[in-house]
Order: sequence, then structure tokens, then C-alpha cells
Amino acid sequence: MTRDPARRRAAFTLLEVVLALALFAGALAALSQLTWNASRAAVQGRLKTQAVILCETKLNEIIAGIEPLSDQQDVAYEDDPNWTWSLAIGQTDFPELLLLEVTVTHTGGNSLGNVSQTLRRWFRDPQVFIDAALQQAEIDAAKEATSTLGNTE
Repeated sequence: MTRDPARRRAAFTLLEVVLALALFAGALAALSQLTWNASRAAVQGRLKTQAVILCETKLNEIIAGIEPLSDQQDVAYEDDPNWTWSLAIGQTDFPELLLLEVTVTHTGGNSLGNVSQTLRRWFRDPQVFIDAALQQAEIDAAKEATSTLGNTE
């Protein structure tokens, strides 16, 4: 009884099966890591975008006078307490300008959900204009008082 060489190679050997499974497992591990990285990047991108939008919105609310123009620390948003905002007001080299620095922070259950974004903007100090208006009103009142005294004589 002779063996046919073509027939002997018709099946896989155990070594070939183990090698194929190892290659498959390696490829699967690499693909799962790529999927995890892509998922993490998508979550971080979404949170960063939301943080920028919340920063811009809060900064505009402060400038519009909806929020008080004073330092604030870790104030929670009403609709989502995981998001907080802070406001720091600084001085600049120009006395009529203030530096507004709004920081929005998201605290998640793990490091993947932790995001922080800061926006800075120069803003005209409203107190400078209020003081100028009061000073102008005093000047106008003094002029009116002197003109009234001049007319009575």
C-alpha cells in the first residue's frame, strides 16, 4: 500500500492551524485597539466641542450682563451638573480693559470623560464708562447751575 503524495497534503497540520489562529488573534487584538482608540478620540472630540460651545456661550452671557461680572468658581450648569464653569477677571496693561477667562470643565466617571477648556477675551470695563457718564452728568449739572445763576441777575 503506497501513499499518494497529493492526498497527504490535503489536510492542514496542527502547526498550520495554530499559526493561523495566532495570526488571527494578533490581527484581532490590533483591530480592537484601533477601535478603542477611535472610540476614545470620538468621545474626547465630542466633549471638547461641547466645552468650546459652553465656554463661548458663558462668555457671551457674561458680556451681555446675564451673569454677574465677578469671579466665580466651579458653578454647575443647571441642565448637566457634570459640567461646571469658572470665571477669572484680570487686569490688562490698559486701564479700560479687563481680561475675562472662562474655564468649562466636565467631570466624568473616568479619565476619558474629563475635559477642560478655557477661553480668554478682553472686555471693556463697564465701570470706566459709568464713571465717565457720572462725571459728564456732574459737569452738565454744574454748567446748568451756572447758567441759571447768570440768567437771574
